[in-house]
Amino acid sequence: MGTDAMQVFWDHKAIADKLGLWCRIVDTKDLSRMPEVFDREIFWDYGKGTSEQGLDNVIARIDAHLVSESLCGATQHHLANLRIDVDGDAAESEAYFFAAHAGVGVLTGKTLLQWGNYNDFWRRTTEGWRIVRRLYRIDISDGPLEVVYGNGTAAMWQEDDERALKCA
Repeated sequence: MGTDAMQVFWDHKAIADKLGLWCRIVDTKDLSRMPEVFDREIFWDYGKGTSEQGLDNVIARIDAHLVSESLCGATQHHLANLRIDVDGDAAESEAYFFAAHAGVGVLTGKTLLQWGNYNDFWRRTTEGWRIVRRLYRIDISDGPLEVVYGNGTAAMWQEDDERALKCA
């Protein structure tokens, strides 16, 4: 295997490892580790007209829905069908996800299951690969959306987004 092929292999592995780390970060709710995966200036498109610019804003949203103001307990995020294309110091990845969210409090015993897609755009930095743009799409939800979105954070979503309706 030539030097270029080895570099692509190591880049692919580094990006795949970062995607796995993202799942561990969100499942352990250790959001302080988000800068290990995401660029400080990330643009995160949640779909349906809702987006966020900057890692601090993304962390605040995830914290509100899964941690501090949340009706969500344990989570499990899994990735499949991973595609990574590397071009020098830039890369694009796509991965299907499955996420299970256990309800707490008034939603104890309820589970929200979601299937979707992460389409990520990466940049190589001095600290390694970081996601600079994420396109997030949920294709299927099964269970009460209130587990993740039923916590009074409606202002975080576009008005016509069903996630906003569940937050009210």
